[in-house]
Amino acid sequence: MNLTALNSPNYRRYFIGSAAAVNGLWILRVVITWIAWETSLSATFVGLIAALTMLPTMIIGPFFGAIMDRSNIIKAAYATNIGMIIAALITVISILIEIISPFSLILLAIYIGIITAAHHPMRLSIGPRLVQKKQISSVSALAALNFNTARVISPFVAGVLIEYFGTLFALLVAILLYLPNIIIYATLKPRALKLSSEYQSMSAAIKEGFYFVWSSKYLRLIFLISAVYTISIRSVAEILPVIADGTFSNGASGLGQLAATVGMGSLCAALYKALGTSERVAAFSHSIILVTVFGMISAWLLTITHQWSLALISASCMGFSATYLGVSFQAEIQADLNDNIRGRVMSLWGMITLGSMSLGSLLLGWVADIFGLFFAGSSLIFCSSICLLYISLKSQSFRK
Repeated sequence: MNLTALNSPNYRRYFIGSAAAVNGLWILRVVITWIAWETSLSATFVGLIAALTMLPTMIIGPFFGAIMDRSNIIKAAYATNIGMIIAALITVISILIEIISPFSLILLAIYIGIITAAHHPMRLSIGPRLVQKKQISSVSALAALNFNTARVISPFVAGVLIEYFGTLFALLVAILLYLPNIIIYATLKPRALKLSSEYQSMSAAIKEGFYFVWSSKYLRLIFLISAVYTISIRSVAEILPVIADGTFSNGASGLGQLAATVGMGSLCAALYKALGTSERVAAFSHSIILVTVFGMISAWLLTITHQWSLALISASCMGFSATYLGVSFQAEIQADLNDNIRGRVMSLWGMITLGSMSLGSLLLGWVADIFGLFFAGSSLIFCSSICLLYISLKSQSFRK
C-alpha cells in the first residue's frame, strides 16, 4: 500500500486540514461556474471564467515557484488559504449588494487565478517536505485521494446547496471549510531548505528551473504529454455547466450529478494509486498511453452524447483517466527532485497543466458556441490524437 506518508504526524495534520480546504475549493468552483452560466447562458463565457481562474498560473506560476524555493512555506500556505477565503467573501458581498455581472465575474476569476498560481507550487512543495524522501510518491497518491474524494462529495453537495438554499449559503459553507487550516498550519514543521550562500536573483532562479526541465528529454516529454491529456480530458470537465444544462437541461442538480460522477471516477483512480504499489511507474509505459487514449475517447463521448446515462458513464471514465495520469506524472517528476528546486519545477508543471486546461476550456467553449459541442469535441480528440502519436514515437526509448 502507498499510504506511508500518514506515518508522519506532520503530514497527518496537513492532510486533515487539506481535506477540509479542498472541499471548500470545489464548492467555490462549482458556485462560480454556475453563477457564470446563470448570468450569461453562454458556453464561451463559462469557458472564459474557467480559463481565467487558471490562466495566471501559466503566466506567473514560475515566479511563485521561485518564491516557494526561498521563502517560509508556512507563511505562503497562510497567504493562499486566506486569499481563497477573501475570494469567497467577495462573492458573498457581490451577491448581497447585487453587483454580480459578467465584468465582476471576470475580475473575481482573475483574482482566484492569481491565488491559485501561488497555491499550486506551495501545495506541491509543502507535502514532500513533511515526510521522508522515500515517502514522496505516497504524498502524491494521498493528495490525489484527498482531492478526488472532495471531487465526489463537494460538487454534489454544492448542487444541492445551490438548488435548495441558494449560492450565498453554499459560499458560506466553503468559507467554513477553509478555517481549520488557520490552526493547523501553525503546528507544521516542514524540512528546512538548503539554500546557497550565493545571491541569486529571482529571474536567474526562474531561468534555472526552466533549464532544469529543458535539459532533460524525459521531463520535456512528460510536460508535453501532460499538456495533451489536460487539454483533451480535463478541459472538458471545466465546461460541465454547458453539458449539464445546455445539452440536457438538468440545471444545478444535473451539474452536481455530472461533476460528482467525474469525481467518482477520479476517486477510483486515486484509491487505486494509494492502495497499490509504491513502485515508480514509467511515464511512457504502455499502460499510460492506453489510459490516455481511454480518457480522450471518454471525454469525446461526453461532448457528443444526448443520453444522460452515457454522459454519466463517460464522465466517470474521464475522471478516472485524468486522475490516474495526473498522479502518475506528478509522482514521476517529484521522485528525483531536490527540495531547493522542487517549487520551481512543479510550478512549471502546474503552468503547463493549469494553463493548458484554461486554454482548452476557453477554446472548447468558443468553438461549441459557434459550431456546436459535437464539432468542438470531435475536433479536440482529432488534434489530441495526432499529438499523442508524436509523443508515443518520441518516447520509445523510455519504454525499453
